[in-house]
Amino acid sequence: MRVLFIHTNIGKVLQMPMGMAYISSYLKSKGIETYLWDNTFETSNDLLDKVNEIDPDFILFGALSPDYEYACELARAIKDLTDVPLIIGGPHATFATAEVMADGIFDVAIRGDGEYALYNYITTRDPHSPGAWVRYNNVIYMNPMGTIPDVTKLPWPDHEMFRRHSDKVMAWDKAYKNVAMFITARGCPFKCTYCGCNNLHKLYEDQRVTRFRDINDVIDEIKTVTSTYHNDLVWLTDETFTMKKKRILDFCDKYKEQVGLPFAIETRADTVNEEILRALKDAGCVLLCMGIESGVDRIRNGIYKKNVSREKLVEAFLLAKKVGLTTSSFNICGGPTETAEDIRETIKLNQECKVDMGKMTIFNAFPGSELTEWCKGNGYYIRGNYPDNYYVDSNIKHDTLSIDELIGLRKEFVDSVGGFTGSEVEGIV
Repeated sequence: MRVLFIHTNIGKVLQMPMGMAYISSYLKSKGIETYLWDNTFETSNDLLDKVNEIDPDFILFGALSPDYEYACELARAIKDLTDVPLIIGGPHATFATAEVMADGIFDVAIRGDGEYALYNYITTRDPHSPGAWVRYNNVIYMNPMGTIPDVTKLPWPDHEMFRRHSDKVMAWDKAYKNVAMFITARGCPFKCTYCGCNNLHKLYEDQRVTRFRDINDVIDEIKTVTSTYHNDLVWLTDETFTMKKKRILDFCDKYKEQVGLPFAIETRADTVNEEILRALKDAGCVLLCMGIESGVDRIRNGIYKKNVSREKLVEAFLLAKKVGLTTSSFNICGGPTETAEDIRETIKLNQECKVDMGKMTIFNAFPGSELTEWCKGNGYYIRGNYPDNYYVDSNIKHDTLSIDELIGLRKEFVDSVGGFTGSEVEGIV
């Protein structure tokens, strides 16, 4: 059996899509051949040639919401060549499943973590496959979620399939040019309204969505991959890396002893203290990324439900600086009810935190987030198409600020804090 993966990636960001990489390795472990067409490097003509050459049994599209229209365009072209089932997975298929199936382009939408759900469908073609919505004889079967994958038993992600994504220069430090990506855990227990993690918990109901890999297995993966591909930086892309203190200290001890390469992490300010930060620094951490999101409590903790105090943010960032870590912040502008003065407060808080650089995106209402539903319920206009680049566009009409004004405020942020202009998408951690 042959499965062709379609990585739409309209932003052409050099970043291994971890979900697709895990699904590929899982299918391979079951004796299924996997192939890739990657929009980052290949053309649509390459895709049509590849479909003819491989003659796949199934074609799987991975798509974020901004990628969805392009995925549809590609799927329509493929339908002229073959009648094999077209499957779509990823965040958009998970949280906008009814919309996707109503479009009539894809035969199956895989919801949530895809390893078990996809394997079950392609080996049975059962319209009642758990974790999938299936079109069969012009009837859509809206199946419940299946068992969430056990991350302690999955094979490592398919690093070879996405090898080209590691050959990049990091924007924050051009000394690093060959980056390996890993995760040590899946899911996040926090309930920020701009994120889909909370709704993923609801989809899986009583199943535990936040799951942790065995640290020894993580270290073995990092050692194997970095020695194979001669990487010079490890990027740990867990949504909140420092959730469990004892586990992180164990990781730091073993990483320092067995790996020793520089690494970068993403986490929350309320999950770090000086002991953890010193352990990270000692183990080789060179970059710590944490979310500030807004400098105004009404926005950050009221609307976004980040639930991290201004004092804690300042404390965490200054502690990181104290132990010698480079720091980067995540921020949003253009959220509901936000004013220009509010955004300038975000700039001030970043300055108070003495961040080395920052990343500020413009708020978009994507499927799956609580804040999107809030916007719908409070009369915000949400356009039908999603922006290609959320640094320079939004799909909602803001209360008082135009897109040009938001872009101008973003420029103020970059000029005052340092960071990324919006065109520099490669190498952002």
